[in-house]
Amino acid sequence: MRALRGGIQEVSIDPFEAVRPNRMEIRSPRPDFLESWDRLAGLDDLPNDLTRMLYLASLRDCNSGRYLHPQLSPRIGMEEAHRVLCGCHDLVFRRLLAAPISDYVLQLEEYIRFARAERGTVLRTWESLEAYRATVPVLTLQIYRDLFCLNVEMALAILNRSGF
Repeated sequence: MRALRGGIQEVSIDPFEAVRPNRMEIRSPRPDFLESWDRLAGLDDLPNDLTRMLYLASLRDCNSGRYLHPQLSPRIGMEEAHRVLCGCHDLVFRRLLAAPISDYVLQLEEYIRFARAERGTVLRTWESLEAYRATVPVLTLQIYRDLFCLNVEMALAILNRSGF
């Protein structure tokens, strides 16, 4: 924090502070450490970060917020797997927050192709259910949840208008 003219203070805020694991848990692993887990967790087989967000959210228990992976959890232990997957989710979310809307459009198109789903059905379902709201890391600040959801909603609107 530093003082500016007129008694106003400039505050430096870490926009990702709230997407880190609970303060009582071990902090998220370093990004370079996480990259080594991509293959084992199956993340490197996925086409983009939006698809990775959906996948990682599907590994999280909606009641406890704990991540469970069918191969990774038994191999390295439930606590370590949770920590790694939580860190991966955090990292993927950070990258998406920094991405322009055009990337969301491209990634959503690619996700639809990857899922081998009918485009119109996916777009209508995403608009209706808004399930993408549940893909955000648990401790994310509301402003970053809103930003992510707004970006997805803009991508949906663009894809709906493009019509092809």
